[in-house]
Amino acid sequence: MIVQEPFTKDGKQKIRRYSDRNVYIHGGNPEADYDVAVDFADAVVTYVETDRPINAEEISDSEALAIITGTEYNGAEGGEEV
Repeated sequence: MIVQEPFTKDGKQKIRRYSDRNVYIHGGNPEADYDVAVDFADAVVTYVETDRPINAEEISDSEALAIITGTEYNGAEGGEEV
C-alpha cells in the first residue's frame, strides 16, 4: 500500500508518499520510480507500487567516499588508492 503523509514545509502543504512494502513507487511528475515522493498537496499525481525492492543496505561515509573517488575501501577509515 502507498502511504501518504501530509506535512508543511516553508508554509507550503505537501504530501510524502512511499510504499509500506519497501518497494519503489512509480508515477509522479516527472514520471519515474521513487523510494519516497514529495509533492505539493494540490498536485494531481498518481503512483503505483512496483515489484522492485528498495535496497536498504547502508554503507559508511568512508565506503561511500571510496566509491566516489575510485579508491579501494579497506574497511577502516579512508580508503587505499587503487
